[in-house]
Amino acid sequence: MYLFWKRNTLGNVSVSAAGMRQFVRRYLTKPFSCDLVSLPAGEDCFYVMLSYPKGETPPGMETSERRIRGEMEKLGFSVRISWVEVEKTPFDPVGELIALARKPLAWALLGAAIAVLFMVGFKTFFWTLFWGAAFYFGTVFLFSEKGERILEKLKGIAGR
Repeated sequence: MYLFWKRNTLGNVSVSAAGMRQFVRRYLTKPFSCDLVSLPAGEDCFYVMLSYPKGETPPGMETSERRIRGEMEKLGFSVRISWVEVEKTPFDPVGELIALARKPLAWALLGAAIAVLFMVGFKTFFWTLFWGAAFYFGTVFLFSEKGERILEKLKGIAGR
């Protein structure tokens, strides 16, 4: 999504919300995260919402805030930063399994896997599972925070 920033005689200037979140994340350390950026209409101020785990007041909040504010001001933004305490929800395997069982796609994939098992045999079936798992975990990694950083570095090397 693109956020409208300014209008001048040459046209409108908009910025990418996802790009700005990634930009802000470059200046954060763990356990901080940038969850939301906003440019409200009629205000010349860039809002950044940062989060940290509930029950902790990690050191480095002020330092991170100063770094982000400094970098955003270099880009010409007036910045307001808000901190939000986020509660981590515990993983409930039974609830997740029930939610998965209610999805038709899960049943379709299970049926397809059983059909492949009987049609092509165990060896091909297990190689299919292996490569499927490899691609799944590779994708999960690339969509993680660390994976996004690696992709950004690769894009920089490629000149994009």
